[in-house]
Amino acid sequence: MSDTVIEIPSRPNIITSLVRRIPPLRKWKFGLVLSVSYIVVLTFLAVFANVLPFVRRYNVLPKGAEARRLASYRGKPSSEYWFGNDKLGRDTFARSVYAAQKTLTIGLASIVAALVIGGLLGMLAGYYRGWYDRVLSVIFDVLLAFPAIVLALIVVGRFFQGGRLNLGVFEMDKRFFGVIVVLTLLSIAPLARIVRAQTLSLSQREYVLAARGLGASSWRILVREILPNLLPAMFSVAFTGLAVLLVAEGGLAFLGFSVQLPFPTWGFMINEARSDLTKGGGWAVFFPCVLLFLTVLAFNVIGDRVARRFDIREATL
Repeated sequence: MSDTVIEIPSRPNIITSLVRRIPPLRKWKFGLVLSVSYIVVLTFLAVFANVLPFVRRYNVLPKGAEARRLASYRGKPSSEYWFGNDKLGRDTFARSVYAAQKTLTIGLASIVAALVIGGLLGMLAGYYRGWYDRVLSVIFDVLLAFPAIVLALIVVGRFFQGGRLNLGVFEMDKRFFGVIVVLTLLSIAPLARIVRAQTLSLSQREYVLAARGLGASSWRILVREILPNLLPAMFSVAFTGLAVLLVAEGGLAFLGFSVQLPFPTWGFMINEARSDLTKGGGWAVFFPCVLLFLTVLAFNVIGDRVARRFDIREATL
């Protein structure tokens, strides 16, 4: 009696595959290099804002003769005030750096939470199908159809109005946490649909069918076989989704639903200084708008490059 040898298709090493598919530096596109460089510099300024000497003058209000001089100066950029100053004499550059700290924190926290929740729900819907898929698809449709402004009114306006929120390990501003909750809820459904579509495709691959035939548990297949191959699509969507969330936070701040002082974001700065546009104080609006535009553009360029590199057609948000 001869033994039958079954050849099991090998599962691709996702880390090795990702590293091999990263192009050499000479083949990087100029726009991608600029985008990555800009994000690195912006992140450095935001992380070390509290120790950089040219940023620490934030919220220092000039008084006396200095205040009168700045009032006549109308906030124009200079060697001392690189981005000019606002109507209260505060350094717009320093405020923009601190605003980047808050804006990026909100965006990153929201997209990470949405990736975890939406990724898990999308994997369950795509792998188990049946009533899992039907129930979760209804939930996704409800989240997609729910108006963002109404959701912000309910979550931020009703449950996270003001004060501090005690999370046990640390405290944070209630509105800060409320904005993260709103943006996370708005991002779960699009991310889950993308992960679901990818999971439907991956669940029919040879190495997944072989693992299932050998009796591997569903969770082992999801974690060991499917999840590593979802990472390129999830990374691509993370960059693109982060860009969308930064714009959404700016819109919420402009409408008064985002964080308030002393925690400015770019959207809050734009909303706060828009009344100065007709009074010659447009610099306090111009530079936060430029930084928001460049940041959104950079994340979109990076996300688009990752999607094209790994041939991810479903990764749209």
